Amino acid sequence: MGNYQNNTARQPLQIEGTIEAMQSKFTQIAAAENLVKWAEESQFAIEVLYKNPFLQKCDPVSIQNAIINVASVGLTLNPAYGLAYLVPEYNKAASRTECQLRISFKGLMKVAVDSGAIAFVKAEIVCESDHFEYLGPCEKPVHRMNPFADRGQTTGVYCIAKTAAGDYLTDVMSKAEIDYIKSKAKTKAVWESWYGEMAKKAIIKRASKQWPSAGQSERFAEAVNVVNQQEGNELEGQFKVVQQEVTEPLSVQYYPGENFLSNFPKWQQAIQSGKTSPEALIAKIETRGVLTDQQKQQINAVGRA
Repeated sequence: MGNYQNNTARQPLQIEGTIEAMQSKFTQIAAAENLVKWAEESQFAIEVLYKNPFLQKCDPVSIQNAIINVASVGLTLNPAYGLAYLVPEYNKAASRTECQLRISFKGLMKVAVDSGAIAFVKAEIVCESDHFEYLGPCEKPVHRMNPFADRGQTTGVYCIAKTAAGDYLTDVMSKAEIDYIKSKAKTKAVWESWYGEMAKKAIIKRASKQWPSAGQSERFAEAVNVVNQQEGNELEGQFKVVQQEVTEPLSVQYYPGENFLSNFPKWQQAIQSGKTSPEALIAKIETRGVLTDQQKQQINAVGRA
């Protein structure tokens, strides 16, 4: 394995070589579940590395470890599904930028269901204007809301799981508990940008400790382990935690598609009011992440309207 400079952009052949060196190991690990294919995942990884200059500066070994984690948890990097992402973070202790595999709450739910840990699982945020009734740990709660109205601030989150036997298991978490978990996180920027998604992931992790088959699923345990390694674990000792001092991620592009859609209305208003131009806005956004060509076209179209 060659020695690369960690803080300089690498050439395309080096990017591809770093990933291709993992083909044999990836294929061997992925063969156990046969859920992800090398030909597809290697291309998804190469594409995102080409598009994101921050990822190009990552330590090559960390890129390779992230690719192996894709094989271990069996979650595709296909951006259309939003299950897992490659994200650059600066490791202050090691003085280098590292690539991490980030598993979304959607990815964690998929692994739980696919691996047989649970038959069905759903996590939802509860807000101030919602009507919510918790009926106990073995009953589905009552949750009524208007998804098209301003629901107010978050007051909690809950998770419903259905076992293979058809029983329901419900776990709830107050905002105070969510904020406590946030305070223990290794990186705060993801929480600041995606509070609801991170809260859902937190309740799914906690609820899974009560699922009958969760402890028997190696794949689900590995997925939770990857999440805890990169994001921190509110309950020390429950899973292995890698002790590293990590600062904020260089790119807050955790859920790129949802991020773009949620921010587009305010970007549109800024352009139409004359506060900024499409070109200036695109340049500003790309200091934090990389837009797709389609997303740039949408922003430029506002300027021509």
